[in-house]
Amino acid sequence: ASSSCLLITYWLGSHQSIMASSSCSSARLAPARLARAHRMSPAPLAARRPLARRHISASASSSSIVVAGAAGQTGVRVVERLVERGFHVKAIVRDADKAKETLDAVMANAKSGSVEIVKADLTKQKDAEAIRAALEGAQAAVWAADTKSLGIVPGPLGIAAMAVPALRGMVPKPKADFTALTNFLDAAKEVAKPNFRLAMLTSAAVTRLGWHEDKQKHLDSVVDIPIVRLNPFGVLDVQREAEEVVRNYGISYAIVRPVGLKDDDSWPPARPVLAQGDVLVGRANRRDVADVLIAAATLPECEGKTFEMATITGYPPNDEGLAPAADLLKTDKERVAMGEDLGLGAVEYDATSAGEAFVDANRIAASQLLPGMTQDATKLEMGRTYEQLDRGEVNRESGTEATPRERALAATGSRRWFAPPVPNQDRER
Repeated sequence: ASSSCLLITYWLGSHQSIMASSSCSSARLAPARLARAHRMSPAPLAARRPLARRHISASASSSSIVVAGAAGQTGVRVVERLVERGFHVKAIVRDADKAKETLDAVMANAKSGSVEIVKADLTKQKDAEAIRAALEGAQAAVWAADTKSLGIVPGPLGIAAMAVPALRGMVPKPKADFTALTNFLDAAKEVAKPNFRLAMLTSAAVTRLGWHEDKQKHLDSVVDIPIVRLNPFGVLDVQREAEEVVRNYGISYAIVRPVGLKDDDSWPPARPVLAQGDVLVGRANRRDVADVLIAAATLPECEGKTFEMATITGYPPNDEGLAPAADLLKTDKERVAMGEDLGLGAVEYDATSAGEAFVDANRIAASQLLPGMTQDATKLEMGRTYEQLDRGEVNRESGTEATPRERALAATGSRRWFAPPVPNQDRER
């Protein structure tokens, strides 16, 4: 099948030799091809770049999709792409003024009534009824809310107060709060359609610090990256835990973990590629992320799967869309059965298991797809770019402790306290 997927998913989805070595007889060796007859037919080409055929499934004219975090940088692109496909969108926004600023262009190009703005703060109990009403009869939802909705917020004195402890090597790790997420899921279970699907946006690298120490050493090339080691605000841990909340909630789901997010001016939209094992590093255009999230919310091939994605520039979107690639991915249950360490506190690490062979095969392909000429993400400092690395302006030694500038950046979320701005900084994961 023609596929927009990485080589790794084709190889492992189509060949059984690695899987046959598994002692886990319950692991499914080749994902079943799911029926595609009910997918949407292609929509007319959009003004900029069309959403590739068969990226999504469902009858858009009768479908409502809720977008949580719709005014965010990725959420607004999800709304835009859904509108282009003719879906009715209920856009949940916390700040009406920000929503007006970010969604005005989308609203101007949308058919009358196709976008409904729902002003509600996911973290506030007073807005629970508005959120519940938005989910009434919804086919799916895209969770693109920022990490504030999971409890990651600066202290009462703001980010400036974090600067001094950061210079001492202390990166704040706020306590997670999943109340907003669980309230959202509860409402969806009660009032959404029976086949409701949640597509959740998290991040690549969320499992790496949770891997067994032996696995971390084995995969040092994706662990010894400053933004991963520093784990600003504990964001990777919080998102990993949030993923588990969704997996265990008894709803249909798909979890999308993009690598470093970029806009059109620094990393244009092209071909989105999918991977598993949490070993993908690079860049993802937000429009491509939006397309993958919509696929995750609507394609049957994505159900029950967690996967990473990146944008490979220079390659056009696959005409087949994302369904063939998604079909080759393993479900989360399959990966557990294969013996993969999923970063959830494994007490043992079996490098010979089918699951870890699967991860290694993903790594072989992913390690050749970094954006720069230097194919080694561990040489980057936090907040620096692959272009700077290629020009010799930065060359971190593997295993080097974080610099004061990096610790300050991790603690405050801003470079302005300690260093001049660096255009298009990479938070490569």
